[in-house]
Amino acid sequence: MNDIVGSGPCTGTGGGGTGGGGSSGGDSVGVITSSIFDCIFNTIDATLRANRFNGLKATGWTPANKDEAAVFLAHVFHETDGLKTMREYCAPGCGPQYSGTWCSISAAPEKLYYGRGWFQLSWPCNYYNAGQSLGIDLLANPDIVENDPKTAVNTALWFYNANGMAAPAQRGDFAATTRIINGALECNNGPGYNNQLTRVATYKRARQCLDIGEPSINPVC
Repeated sequence: MNDIVGSGPCTGTGGGGTGGGGSSGGDSVGVITSSIFDCIFNTIDATLRANRFNGLKATGWTPANKDEAAVFLAHVFHETDGLKTMREYCAPGCGPQYSGTWCSISAAPEKLYYGRGWFQLSWPCNYYNAGQSLGIDLLANPDIVENDPKTAVNTALWFYNANGMAAPAQRGDFAATTRIINGALECNNGPGYNNQLTRVATYKRARQCLDIGEPSINPVC
């Protein structure tokens, strides 16, 4: 991701079996049924997938429509290597590169703010602001984002809502949401353009899982 959230897993290589069975015995998060969740996150085993799905259910969030579900979950898949990891693969070694600040908040002593959670939250300012919104001291306890399934999702939802991603997501404008997350790198033929194409392919697959067909708005920014 960009400097606002994080950089996602340092590698995007796959692995892991598809597993079997549903995520949570037929439960749903609005339009996201367990079978749809299984379809989208098809590279992790059933036990891990159930854990991730339960984290989503615990937040109480539901997407407004299937377009929003496809957009949000596609970005989650891309940033977490299909929910395989809740922290950057380069961590903790890459932690010091996230020690900078653009706000009045500084890093806590001996704490690292590399990407964690469903949107790979990074940087001290973001950990502080997300924590303030959620009522958790994430600046002092950044590992909560990685280790608590509900907080892993809630920090992604915090960024998603704080940066106005819901409106374009609900109208199926994936390109607009990519621009918010990582526009400087991935949009307009930037150095991460090929990375964007992988993100778009995941989005199209998520739409298939949700049975809403091809995007009506160009998903490439």
